[in-house]
Amino acid sequence: MFTSISPKISAIPTTLITGFLGVGKTTAILQLLANKPKNENWAVLVNEFGEVGIDSALLSSNKGNSNEKGVFIREVPGGCMCCASGVPMQVALNQLITKSKPDRLIIEPTGLGHPKEVVTVLTSGKYQEIISLQSILCLIDARNLNDTRYTEHPSFVQQLKVADIILGAKSDKYSAQDKENLSRFIVSHNLTKKTLHLIQQGNIDPSWLEQNHNTAVTAKPMIGIAAPSLQDISDNIEIGYKNEFKLKKALQTKLEQKGFIELNNNGEGYFSKGWIFSNKHIFDHQQLITLITSLNIARAKGVVLTEQGSYSFNKAGSEFSCSKVTYSKDSRIELIDTNKNVLNNVTCEQLLMLKNNSL
Repeated sequence: MFTSISPKISAIPTTLITGFLGVGKTTAILQLLANKPKNENWAVLVNEFGEVGIDSALLSSNKGNSNEKGVFIREVPGGCMCCASGVPMQVALNQLITKSKPDRLIIEPTGLGHPKEVVTVLTSGKYQEIISLQSILCLIDARNLNDTRYTEHPSFVQQLKVADIILGAKSDKYSAQDKENLSRFIVSHNLTKKTLHLIQQGNIDPSWLEQNHNTAVTAKPMIGIAAPSLQDISDNIEIGYKNEFKLKKALQTKLEQKGFIELNNNGEGYFSKGWIFSNKHIFDHQQLITLITSLNIARAKGVVLTEQGSYSFNKAGSEFSCSKVTYSKDSRIELIDTNKNVLNNVTCEQLLMLKNNSL
C-alpha cells in the first residue's frame, strides 16, 4: 500500500535501462552493481517477459549482490509490469522501496515491454513525491539493425523514442559496416538529439545515470480518461499483494512436490516457455549446453546447477555465452521465440534426461 512507504524516503534517483531481447541489459546492471559505492543501498526492479525469473536469479547469483552488501533485487515476471493498471509494478516497487530504503533505484523493463507506460507510473500519484526520474538508457545492438523483427517492433521503436541516452551495446563485436548502419539509423529515425555511446561488456559510465530525463519525450496528455482515485489504486494494490502471495505459495508447493514447474507466457508477438527445477536435479553440463546451442530460436537463457557447479547461459540468435556463477538455489531455463511450435519441441522430459546420474 502507498501508506507503507515512509515519507522520509524521498526523491530516490531512478534510472530506466531498456533495450530489446538479448541486448545485454542484465549484464550492464551487473557491472553497475559491481561498482556501486559501498556505503549506498541500491535497489533493482527487474521485469521479465517470461514467468520463471531468470534475470533476477542471475543478478542474485553473485554473492556480492546481497542485502548485506546493500543490493536489493525484486522481480516482476510474466510480461509488461505496467499493464493491468500498473498494479504488478506498484506492488513490487512499494515492497522494494520499503525494504531497501535505496540511495538509487534501477528499473529494467522487459525487452518487450512499454517503457513509456512505466514512466507514467513513476511520475504519477504518490510516486511523484518519492521518485526522481533521471536518465533513461536504451541499449541497442547495431548488428540487428537490418532485421525488421527488431526495427519494426513497437517495443523497439518506443524504447528508442523514450530514451535520453542510446548505448551501442557489444560494440567490440561491431564491424565497420555495423557502425555505419548505426550512424545512419540514428539519423534516419530522427534520434540525433539523443546522446550516443558505444559500450563493451555492459560497462556503463555511472555519470550517465545522473543525466536529467527529458520529460518532453514521454509526456502525453490523457484526454477523456478518468484517473482512478487514490483509494481505488490502494485497493487494487492490496489485492495485488494477496494474489501474488497466493501464487508464490502455490508454485513453491508444486515445486516441492514435483521437483519442477513449467510456466508459459505470450504477448507482443512472442512466446516463452520456461522451467524451474529444484536443487535435487543436477544437470550434465556438456549435454545441456549442446542442446541449448542447437536451438534455432530468438532467445534462450538460464541459471543452472550442474556437476561442474552453477552456471548461467545466454543465447541471443546465434550468439552464445556461458559463465560460472557463485551461487544458484535452483535451476531455471527459459526459451523465447515468435514460433510457439518451435518451443514445444523442447519438453520437460527431454531436459530431465540431461540430468547427471553420477552424483
